[in-house]
Parts: sequence; structure tokens; C-alpha cells
Amino acid sequence: MIQSGQMGGPNSERQRNPTREFGRLRYCGSGYRVLVICNDGAYFLRHRLSVVTHLASLGVDVTVIAGGDPIRAESIQGWNYIHVPIERFRFDPFGDARLMLRTARTIRAFKPHAVHLVTLKPAIFSGFVSIVSHFLHAYPEQVLITLPGLGRMMSPKAPGQRRYPIASALTLLAFRVLSRRDYVHFTFETRHDREFWKGRGIANEKNSSLIEGAGVDPNLFYPLENARSGSTTKVLFASRLLKSKGLSTFLTVAHELAHRSDVEFIVAGIPDDHDPDAIPHRDLEQMTEIRFLGHVTDMPNLLRQCDIVCLPTRYGEGIPRILIEAAATGLASIASDHPGCREAVEDGVTGQILSAKSDTEMRRELSAAIVGYLENPDLLKKHKRAANQHFLSRPFNQPAIADRFTELLGVLAAPWSD
Repeated sequence: MIQSGQMGGPNSERQRNPTREFGRLRYCGSGYRVLVICNDGAYFLRHRLSVVTHLASLGVDVTVIAGGDPIRAESIQGWNYIHVPIERFRFDPFGDARLMLRTARTIRAFKPHAVHLVTLKPAIFSGFVSIVSHFLHAYPEQVLITLPGLGRMMSPKAPGQRRYPIASALTLLAFRVLSRRDYVHFTFETRHDREFWKGRGIANEKNSSLIEGAGVDPNLFYPLENARSGSTTKVLFASRLLKSKGLSTFLTVAHELAHRSDVEFIVAGIPDDHDPDAIPHRDLEQMTEIRFLGHVTDMPNLLRQCDIVCLPTRYGEGIPRILIEAAATGLASIASDHPGCREAVEDGVTGQILSAKSDTEMRRELSAAIVGYLENPDLLKKHKRAANQHFLSRPFNQPAIADRFTELLGVLAAPWSD
């Protein structure tokens, strides 16, 4: 079902890009068509909506295909939407075939100039359909693949973690096929991820770009003018409610420090009990050592009420958005020694990086870092002040990042309006 508009775009003669350098030509927005495919609607709204909104403001005709829970009609403004069920946690022959069929039908009807594939499954299955359509019909002219981290399938595994040898091999094979096309381009969030795919013969300097995250809007995420009053230090975990994101570690530390009256532990995140790695939200609701908020729509306000953000993650992600939001809002961060975390947190300056390799060490280091801030409030204040300066000095600004994606999709970017 398509909401917010009809399929297709203005009747205009297709312009062929005479060069083979990805994104070289810049089209004006009117008559240009972009198809975006993402595995999860909630992820799309939180991380990728700004790009689609910017494209639509330039007159680009945008259609979005997304899995997960259906996107509500009030969130769809200026772009078309198609909901397709996508199994995010495993290969599903029937579901994956359905995604390919929907992609093929949409490309045939919509005739997009560019296709933007976000996350692994769309990259593999919709990517294959896109290159077949390009060969048969000459559209899409460009395929942009965004991989925001390695994910649980491709990331190196710690002892005891589940491995996916067959799925990983098929993924590498699919990406090798895609990477041989000069109209296919990849974007990565960290140098580490780019080097990972380079080492496997998929990414190179010509067919890939480094874009540091999805960006944060500084007009929404900014520090309080006056320091927050109160004797209780508020420590926040705000992410997907997964064990691999470090939630179980955070909960253990919260339990260990529950006897202290000078600290409050808060958990926020969208419940996703279908994920085999998730901690059920009903269990979180019953825990007395934390304040569980569930899904929070006003993240800027929540962050401005807190002092520290914790993310002891082992998940194969890019640059965690919550760490960028924390820096923009002037919060200290405690995070694991993960490539994406190191991009957002400057160890000993804006927060602390945990070097632990085991779960036991991670719990010990996280507890020590929190207690260190509790017993040295001046250090906490110093790191909070430095965090916002770190954000301002890095390319984490959402409008600038949206412009970069817009240009890679072949559209002439225009200045953002305030």
C-alpha cells in the first residue's frame, strides 16, 4: 500500500549520466526520482528521515520502502511510502523473495534515477534487483548502499557469540558482484568498517565514501545554559534494548550501585521483543534499581535532564547516534573501545573509553568509571563542557550530512533553511 501520494513522478524525459564517476552530475530536484529501501521503519525515521525530507524539499520525488512496524501517516510528509515485511534477524527465503519482488515492481513503475539501500538485507536483495534492472532497462542510473556498521552477522565474534558462516559467505559474494558495477557506491560510518570491506575486496577509494553517522540537528540537541541543579547524578542507557548493546552490563552495574543515594540509573529504548538478543521490556519494568522509560519521543529534553550516557556495546555498529546526541547536549559518555564509539567519545576529555575484553572486566570498568564521576564532580563538569565542543568540531551536523547523501544520490544540494 502506498501512502502520501501516488506512485511515479512527473513525466519528464530521462537524462542519462554521460560519465561513469558516481554522482558526478547534479540534477535539479524537479522530475528526479529516488527510491529508498530500509529494513526497519523505526530505524529509518530516527536515522534517515532527514535525507528524505531534504530531497523532498528540493522537489525530488521520493518513495520509501521499509520493513518493521508500519510508519504512521502523520510521519509521511512529501514522500511516498510502501510497507513490506522484512525479516531482520535471519535469511527468510519467502520473505526475501517478497522483498525482491516488491523492489522489482516498484522500480518498474517508479523508474527511479537513483536507489538508496540502507542496511544489509536491502543492500543484498534489492541491490541484486537494481543491477538487473539497470542492465535490462538502464534504470536506476545510480545505486547507493549505506552500511551503518558491520551488524551482528559480519562483526568479529567474541567467544560464545553466535556465528553465521553461510550467511556471511553469501553476503560477501553478493557484495563482490555489486561492487564490480561502476554505478554502485558504498558509504561507511567509520574508517574501521571501510578497511574491513577493503580487506575483502569490496570497497576501494573510488567506489566508497566515509560519512560519519546520520547526523544530529544542533537546533534540537544543545546543552542547558545553566548547569542542572540537584544532588543526584543521572546515568542514562538509551539505545536498542539488546544484550549486545551493553544493556545487561548496565543493569548489573545499576544493581551493584543501587545502595548509593547520589545516582539514578535510567533506561530508555524502543521495546523489540522479537529480537532474540533483546531483554524483554516487561522484565525492565519490574526492576527497581532502574527507571525504565520505554520509547521516548523527546530525546533532547531527556538528555538535558541527565549527566552521563553509557553504552558498553559489543554490537557491530557504526557511530552510535546516542553518543553524538550526548555530546551535542553536553553530557559525558562512557562507552566501550569500539571503532564507532572512539569517533564520538574522546577518552579522558569528553568521557571514558572502556578497554575491557570480557563481560566481567566490562562491568568492573563501567562501575569504576561511574563511581569516579560520582566522587569527582569537577571532572564530570569538565567532561560535560568538553563534550559539546567536541561535537561542534566534528562533522556530525545533520544538515551537512544530509547534503552529502543528497549529492551522492545525484541531486544538486541547496542551502538548508533555518
